[in-house]
Amino acid sequence: MATGWMRGVVKEVPSGDTLVVSAGAGKPGAAEKRITLASVVAPKLGRRDGTTRDEPFAWQSREFLRKLCVGKPCVFRVDYTLEQAGGKEFGTVFINEKENVAATLLAAGWAKVRTPGGSQSPFYDDLAKAAGDAEARGLGVHTKDKDVAAAAVRDLLSADEFDAQGLVARVGKGKQVDAIVEAVNSGSTLRVTLLPDLQSATVMVAGVQCPSMGRRPPPTAAAAAPAAAAEGEAAPAASGPAPGSAASLVAAGTPAAADAGPEPFAREARYFTEVRTLNKEVKVTLQGVSQFGVLVASVQFPPPPGAPAPAAGANGAAATADNDLASALLKAGLARTAEWGLNMMTTGSFRLRELERSAKQGKVGMWHNYVPQTGNSAKLSDKFTGTVTEVVSGDCLLIKDKASGVERRVNLSSIRTPRMGTRDRAPEPWAVEAKEFLRQRLIGKEVSVSMEYNRKVQPLEGGRPGDAREMAFATVTITEGSGAEQKANNVAEMLLIRGLAQVIKHRADEERSAHYEDLMNAETQGKQGKKGQWSSKEPPKPHVNDVSLPGSSTRAKQHLPFLQRAGKVAAVCEYVLSGHRVKLHIPKEGVTIAFNPSGVRCPQRGQAASAGRPAVEEEPFWEEALQFTREHVLQRDVEVEVSSVDRAGNFQGTLRVGKLNLGVALLEAGLAKLHPAFDAYSTPGGRELEAAQAKARAAKLKVWEKDEPEAAAEAEEEAAGGSANGGAPGTRDAMEVVVSDVADANGLYVQVADEPRVMWVAEQLAGLSIGEMPAPTAPLKAGEKCLAQSSADKQWYRATVEKAYAADPTAPKYDVLFMDFGNKEHVTAAQVRPMPQTLAAVPGQAHQACLAFIKAPSVDAEHGVDAAQFLWQLVGGNRRLTAHVERRERLAGAGKSWGSQAPTKLHLTLIEAGGEDYKQSVNGQLLAAGLARLVEPKGPQSPEAAKVLEALRACQDEARRKHVGIYEFGDVDSEEEDDGGFPALGGKPGGARGGRR
Repeated sequence: MATGWMRGVVKEVPSGDTLVVSAGAGKPGAAEKRITLASVVAPKLGRRDGTTRDEPFAWQSREFLRKLCVGKPCVFRVDYTLEQAGGKEFGTVFINEKENVAATLLAAGWAKVRTPGGSQSPFYDDLAKAAGDAEARGLGVHTKDKDVAAAAVRDLLSADEFDAQGLVARVGKGKQVDAIVEAVNSGSTLRVTLLPDLQSATVMVAGVQCPSMGRRPPPTAAAAAPAAAAEGEAAPAASGPAPGSAASLVAAGTPAAADAGPEPFAREARYFTEVRTLNKEVKVTLQGVSQFGVLVASVQFPPPPGAPAPAAGANGAAATADNDLASALLKAGLARTAEWGLNMMTTGSFRLRELERSAKQGKVGMWHNYVPQTGNSAKLSDKFTGTVTEVVSGDCLLIKDKASGVERRVNLSSIRTPRMGTRDRAPEPWAVEAKEFLRQRLIGKEVSVSMEYNRKVQPLEGGRPGDAREMAFATVTITEGSGAEQKANNVAEMLLIRGLAQVIKHRADEERSAHYEDLMNAETQGKQGKKGQWSSKEPPKPHVNDVSLPGSSTRAKQHLPFLQRAGKVAAVCEYVLSGHRVKLHIPKEGVTIAFNPSGVRCPQRGQAASAGRPAVEEEPFWEEALQFTREHVLQRDVEVEVSSVDRAGNFQGTLRVGKLNLGVALLEAGLAKLHPAFDAYSTPGGRELEAAQAKARAAKLKVWEKDEPEAAAEAEEEAAGGSANGGAPGTRDAMEVVVSDVADANGLYVQVADEPRVMWVAEQLAGLSIGEMPAPTAPLKAGEKCLAQSSADKQWYRATVEKAYAADPTAPKYDVLFMDFGNKEHVTAAQVRPMPQTLAAVPGQAHQACLAFIKAPSVDAEHGVDAAQFLWQLVGGNRRLTAHVERRERLAGAGKSWGSQAPTKLHLTLIEAGGEDYKQSVNGQLLAAGLARLVEPKGPQSPEAAKVLEALRACQDEARRKHVGIYEFGDVDSEEEDDGGFPALGGKPGGARGGRR
């Protein structure tokens, strides 16, 4: 039945006289018509299974029509229909608005006009004229040369006879061949004709897999046959893949897919591929063969009309991924990566993974409901420039961010180097060489870092589940060379080329380096060159004579004469032990020593008591001094000149890094002091050291901020050893505090209000799974820090062991002081846990204090309990108070310390925040209630202290007048001052209760 004129796009050309026209564009499922050109007969194509052969010029006829029409818009109509041929529709098609496709085909000699009779084309006369002209010229099918006609027939092999493995072996993996896409079975499975052999083959797109279309229905008589049927003849049945063949397995999909029909987005994926490839010439890059013998290849489709053709690379591959079918499918969210296919690819596998990740994040296509899984890995989007401060191992660096100044631990993405040794395990072969290579090339150099992913790493055998740590992985590049030869080198590639690392074989779902393919190529280069660990030679065995270890002082002293005679020697700083103490390896002597600049001492870090040694109080600026030395010396090539060795085996002398003298630099920065016994005249460079210290001291830098004259320091030392009431008053400071504990009316602990370390400690404790931590294996000793469980709320807090009861070693008990609050408890071994180093490094936040200028009864004296309770009423409940520091008392037994940083007790006047009436101070209210007495200080007082004392005297006089508290029976006798001025509970044998009446 004839129709009117319609518009469409030529989608496919099955034979020399048949076209498939799509009525819509841009979406799947659009109406299609299969149009056989009216009054035209083209040679028939043979069947794909090889049971029939092509008629002469059948392929050339189809190719002419394909190149003429595919992908072009057209105007067409149906002229007539043959019911006896299964309802086949015959019609007229125009392209370019006025070019009759049938007339062009006939004029080229690739078809003949059907003999008149029955239905015919309305343009029959034009067609007959075009065919007559071609016949007169002997074109195409009108040739009289039998040899030419015989040569125009293809030799076809069936799909089962095609040898995919042989093709890859003959052409080469990664090489390209041209092909024409004959059919699209699914978005990622094509049937193609390989050129120039004209061999039919099924191709699976490498690296991706589209949703399955399910099993095809059985072919019908009306299905598209390879050749158009003649008018009045039944069309031959379309031949699919032979049952049980590899092609049939690919076309059919899995049984599940057959039962369920097309999967979601299967039709969209197939349409997407049809629009770009069907009946078009494509580039097929051979990658391998699947387990079913199906060819696996990357497919590059031609650019759309009017778009510039992509530039070709050296191997013929397109320089851009815009025309790569796998990339386009992933970008549109119509496919997922297939790991087995990615592993076959020579290049481009990482690009496909990135495109899939982008589609997931954008929730494109089949990923519209995608929810990221919470797992070990989280992508970091972060790039920064920094300086390498330490090479931890062959694949781990510490890099100081140039912008923020923060030191970050960075692991190299997707590679693994041999592991460094520990105290109990020797380093693996080539581990030292990998680390040394990075040290020489990177330490102190500026690098560019591209963070790529991070991953939680579970602890090794014997570790606790809570010990899992998160590692950040990145690509690190360093710019080397100058001018035209300047180049940014990937550090991981540098290791791989030298055979000092291996590429990690990631799982399919694992994050990996953005340069994974380059890393694989670098590893291959290292293997081929038999470098490093790929060499047949035995790996070098490092021999180190380390005399820096404890107990090595005798061996260390034996090296002194050699080092002194050597003068200035080259060394490498392996570790920074403190601000002034480093560990050096001297290659020339083959020895590792502990070293410090002569006479220079930096502030020391705090240490808990252990092995019979007392606890060491933390000194200010110790961390800055340590960081200064790390930044300037760690892992650098240095020059050292040894002058002496102490009895502990620590060598002393001068250390230089380039032009920087470490001792002088520390002193000038105010991060060190010269030892009191330092002799500038007998020490090389001593005058320079003294000058550096004098310069920093005059500027009051760092450790000299609170510098005091020597006489005042000596007076302070003498006061520290005197009575609690002795000593000159210190600087009167004011601060906001919260009282955290009251032992009695004479002793309390305060926290500085809004101190950030208090909150930080609480947050760290809350984040620990303390209940899962094992108890200490050995009994704790007095002075050691630990975590202890409070009996009040069953929570865990930081504590210091004050006394250990180890009569029964299997069940020790302890008296502990909660160092952030000041309260004390008696706990069992089950109530203590080891304290992590990060928490142990923070000093206790509870400061020991007392009320200035007053003395209250102890809790075992009369009115002592009342005094303590009244004090708690005044200060408890996290009340915020202003504390005026009247004096800082150096605690007895603290010993000498640098500056004025020995442990102290604060003598405070506590008053409501903003208050100025000292009669309303906590000190004054205790005196007014008769629960304390005034202790007059000796010597002159500052105007502020005199003002406080005047108010406190008035409060005490009021209590005496009212006869309250300790003044109930009159004034307290001065003879009782030996007992604190207060009678004991119940009186003393033979003693009076009160003083004057």
